Amino acid sequence: MAGKTTTDTLITTKLHRPPLDRIHVHRPQLLERLDQRRSRPLTLVSAPAGYGKSVLISSWLESCDIPGAWVSLDENDNDLRMFVGYFVAAVKKLFPGACRNTEGLLNAPDLPPVEELGVILLNELNGIEQPFILALDDFHFIKNEAVLDMMRFLLFHPPRAMHLVLIGRHDPALPISSLRSQSLVTEIRTRDLRFDLRQTEDYLTQLLGIT
Repeated sequence: MAGKTTTDTLITTKLHRPPLDRIHVHRPQLLERLDQRRSRPLTLVSAPAGYGKSVLISSWLESCDIPGAWVSLDENDNDLRMFVGYFVAAVKKLFPGACRNTEGLLNAPDLPPVEELGVILLNELNGIEQPFILALDDFHFIKNEAVLDMMRFLLFHPPRAMHLVLIGRHDPALPISSLRSQSLVTEIRTRDLRFDLRQTEDYLTQLLGIT
């Protein structure tokens, strides 16, 4: 990576929020819950594949009155430099002048220890005054301990303006129970994402074109 900027190695389409499909069931109760608890630093959306996790958050960001950024993660992001590179790139889509010191560290031949990198990133995120949402999709791919340490640090010292959304097929190896006990996390789970009878009828009506 030496001599090559992190931006050169990023797949920019991973920073695009997925568009809403033509067939889309509106979830007003879940959207209202997300809005009401936006002051909490974290939202966790955890359910198996096919439950509409990404659609729900994409719909929320589309209707939300504050800016939102998106990263679609995969197995290749189990690398601290790559992960933080995407994290910073998403933030810079909203605030182009943000995280310059962190970006400089990412472009250096050797990364500093996780704690040092985390402090610099946290302080730069905390310097952003406008509230914003950052959604990390498919977080279940992330198993690298250095990346998880970075996320634990950010969750224990949350930046005041950032609301983080983690979307995945199972709970991440993060202190969710501790955050829950302090009312610092909103949890959307399988039972919340299941369609009720009315939503099932709405979906089938759109899909089949009949009542």
